[in-house]
Amino acid sequence: MSRNTKIVIGIIGGILGVCCLIAIVAALVLPRMFENFAENMDDPAEAAEVAQSIVEYDLPSGYSEQGAMNFLGFRMAFITGPSEESMIMLAEFPASLAGDEEQMQQQMRDAFANRTGSGQNVNLEFVSSEDVTINGAEATLGTYEGTDSLGNNVRQIVGVFEAKSGSPGMLMIFGDQDNWDENGVSRFIDSLE
Repeated sequence: MSRNTKIVIGIIGGILGVCCLIAIVAALVLPRMFENFAENMDDPAEAAEVAQSIVEYDLPSGYSEQGAMNFLGFRMAFITGPSEESMIMLAEFPASLAGDEEQMQQQMRDAFANRTGSGQNVNLEFVSSEDVTINGAEATLGTYEGTDSLGNNVRQIVGVFEAKSGSPGMLMIFGDQDNWDENGVSRFIDSLE
């Protein structure tokens, strides 16, 4: 195996490792975070404004912006899907975290831990990745599947991209695998281009 091939494999392995960590953090904290902030995240207009400032998108039928939050330099918008178990989160991180996905990931873990406490136990495994275009630039979305602490089958799609502002952005889609809206999720992701 050539040196360049080893370097490419190492880079891909590192990216996949970061995506796995992001997926684990999101799987652990998003359900709990959504419950804890539900009372404070009831402004669909604010959610739409924050989300559209991160990336342009079209909502599929049955999806709606629910709320947004700003804390510790992070901006997040939450979109719910056709079932209560599904959620899309768009996040923008401070520009100082650009190029340092590990630090960005740690900041997100810390922020979520401060806001939500401990999360559910979710065991996710990497299933596949897909290269997409978000805000005119290439991004890789990883798909993970597994079970939560209640034995429910869950699926998560996660990826890091460049937000409209040039700051790092993140997309997380989390939901019940048995009620996964493949058509709606695919239309939403396609609209991010």
